[in-house]
Amino acid sequence: MISRLYIAHWALVAVAAVSTVAAGQSAWHLSQTNKINTFIENPTESEQIPAHKKALFAKAYSDAQTGNNEQALKHLTSTLVTDDLALEAASFYNRGNIHLREVLALPPENTGRIALVGLAKQDYRNALLIDSSLWNARYNLEYALLMVPEEANPLSDQEHAGGHATVIVKVVGFRVDLP
Repeated sequence: MISRLYIAHWALVAVAAVSTVAAGQSAWHLSQTNKINTFIENPTESEQIPAHKKALFAKAYSDAQTGNNEQALKHLTSTLVTDDLALEAASFYNRGNIHLREVLALPPENTGRIALVGLAKQDYRNALLIDSSLWNARYNLEYALLMVPEEANPLSDQEHAGGHATVIVKVVGFRVDLP
């Protein structure tokens, strides 16, 4: 009888120790989550960005709102390597928006507009590849295509590689004569 009580006592002590460690880990994770949520709520109040993709996304949004596009693009690019497909699609979409805003801020005679529109179109296409239900990305892609249209030229049957249909897309714009 005493050996059973002795075993039960030590089993109870072991359960208490494991429960204490689990409670400590849960408290630490909860405090980290609270720090991230506080940062996401107002990213301008903190200097240090928590090491979390959604915190970087919130900081990128804040930077874009204040006109710091280079820093916003840097933060959005760092959020692209994630398992969260919704966050990845939103990052591509917002990168495209930043590029499109930069195009609209440039004077019409600036030749860098075509390259920025191309970057915006590529980001919108990447967002749509991840999540085809992003209607804002579709709309902005159409807007970018109106700015710099593309023309598709299907290849002849002899030029198809391996029987796959191939399409060449070329940008219709204006020619830039380089010195």
